[in-house]
Amino acid sequence: MLVKHLMTPDPVSIAPAQSVAEAGELMTQRGIRHLPVMEAGRLVGLVTRSSLAQALPGLGTGLTRFEVNYLTSNTTVREVMIADPALGSEDMAAEEAARVMNARRISSLIVVRDGQPVGIITDTDIFEAMLELLGARRDGVRLTVHLPDRPGVLAKVSGALGAHGGNLTAVGGWQVDADTWGAVIKVQNLSPDEITASISAVPEVTVVDVRM
Repeated sequence: MLVKHLMTPDPVSIAPAQSVAEAGELMTQRGIRHLPVMEAGRLVGLVTRSSLAQALPGLGTGLTRFEVNYLTSNTTVREVMIADPALGSEDMAAEEAARVMNARRISSLIVVRDGQPVGIITDTDIFEAMLELLGARRDGVRLTVHLPDRPGVLAKVSGALGAHGGNLTAVGGWQVDADTWGAVIKVQNLSPDEITASISAVPEVTVVDVRM
């Protein structure tokens, strides 16, 4: 799964000379949290709901409506924008985009092609991808196993399930410790008891959880 499969193409943008009030209103109208900042056809920054809140902390300290309106209307996007936003490419792997966002503690990447923004991918898009990869929206039984970190063991698990008519629709994995991996597998066509019986025949594989 690549960024181009998850991103929102042609993101809504704003100009640096526009006011913070306009940025907030545009976000509310479009139901979005991120606005690339464009000037003369060039990407110059990014403004987000959180960056607005961080840049204008006084908004939450009991100002009058008049003071809030004055402050937001007279503060420009240029004054509060992130001037060096994180960038990604359409062919970047989804997990690499997630790694960059996590490492930098940010909620989005602007996707560029030849220096021009063509999309935006956010933490919400990554969350949606995780749901798909783990089969959260598919019917079936969710199986969690621990297995030794050796070649071919997961294939044996898959083979055991397939031999009894099980259809694997999603697989996700993580490292439990130096010698053990965990796997979450979504299985169709078998009951929880049938799945447990199938896996019990695979040496050194431990069933941790089975649920609908």
